[in-house]
Amino acid sequence: MNIYQKIFRKIISESYNNPETTQLIEALIESGILDDTLLKVFIIRRFVFNKVEMGVTKLNAMWKATEEFCCSYEYVRKCVYYYKDVEHNLL
Repeated sequence: MNIYQKIFRKIISESYNNPETTQLIEALIESGILDDTLLKVFIIRRFVFNKVEMGVTKLNAMWKATEEFCCSYEYVRKCVYYYKDVEHNLL
């Protein structure tokens, strides 16, 4: 399981607090049904918008995401501005 999948599993566990739901998510991840690209986008957008809600500027939050997820600023920018249909507050 990669870092994005682990974070997503943690988010689902904390949001729903239901072992059956967590097991379902793990099964979906292991089977490859969940799209890894959209999962990465979801996690990065959630990270950035959570930082912004805590008072960090969007630019600084995006730079922190590059450090947290070891990716380029351009990738984070694309996640935040291009993939607007992947909402940060789905859960």
